[in-house]
Amino acid sequence: MAPRITCIAVPTPFRIGPVNCWLIEAEALTLIDVGPNDPPSLAALEASLGELGFGFADLDLLLLTHQHYDHTGLAATLRERSGARVVAHEDLVPFLAGGDASNAAEDEFAEQIMRIHGVDEPAIRHLREGARKRWRFGCSCPVDTALRDGETIDLGGLSLRAHHRPGHSPTDTIYVDEELRTGIVGDHLLGRISSNPILHRPVHEPADPARRPRTLVRYLDSMQRTAALGLTQALTGHGKPVDNVGRLVEARRLEHDKRKERIHEIMAPGPLTAFEIAGVLWPRLPADQVYLGICEVLGHIDLLADEGRIAEVEADGLVRLARV
Repeated sequence: MAPRITCIAVPTPFRIGPVNCWLIEAEALTLIDVGPNDPPSLAALEASLGELGFGFADLDLLLLTHQHYDHTGLAATLRERSGARVVAHEDLVPFLAGGDASNAAEDEFAEQIMRIHGVDEPAIRHLREGARKRWRFGCSCPVDTALRDGETIDLGGLSLRAHHRPGHSPTDTIYVDEELRTGIVGDHLLGRISSNPILHRPVHEPADPARRPRTLVRYLDSMQRTAALGLTQALTGHGKPVDNVGRLVEARRLEHDKRKERIHEIMAPGPLTAFEIAGVLWPRLPADQVYLGICEVLGHIDLLADEGRIAEVEADGLVRLARV
């Protein structure tokens, strides 16, 4: 009998809503993504597995798509309770092992980004306090098998190839069944919203906010490489599966091009900080979404810079963005 893939929607305390964890019933019972480290999430996951005739002790493999809490938070708990091996891209290994130290380093980098791009100190303190409260949804967990880009993992009756797709985070990885042309893609592609190109600490370079990662540039490239795989279906980390991956990637590219031009228009009166641009784009941006707004703006600034249409000017500890 062919392996069965089932979506288990696990509730989260985050704005995005439930996270999709994908159970693959092959020789190795495999769960791709695990939900946040939160008692209601754990209980819901256990109940859903029970309805399918399984318990935590039956799990053999835990595959992780990227570093965000809603996808990795229960990894340590499930590893302990099941004895399952944790499998992830090699770039996720140090982050997941670091636990709160990784979270603290991420928050420090985000604070530096916000400060030089115009976010005021009270707002930064508010965001840091909120971020620290969310650490409890993550975990510290060893990765038993580290995958390189392009490696395959055999589940017994089904093989998945791992493709590194940085952009939404530096550790985003999709798992592709090449025979069925189906990919389990985490937050790399989402049907109802565009994934944020979030500025995380670089994995392989020093964390220098003045030389930030080009997240949106990388994300657009990652999406094009995924479209080239010719997938017939993408099983996403949130919401419904995507049946026309190429069409979705093209729609996302056009959306980002439109936003890029809007940001260029906003800059017409004179130099602005990224925070000021975000305030024009989203006049009622919630306080806890400020960093995501900054990341979105700076991603499009990178696109404009590549076209030679803007310059970044640093003075008095602030970076302002100007048309050229």
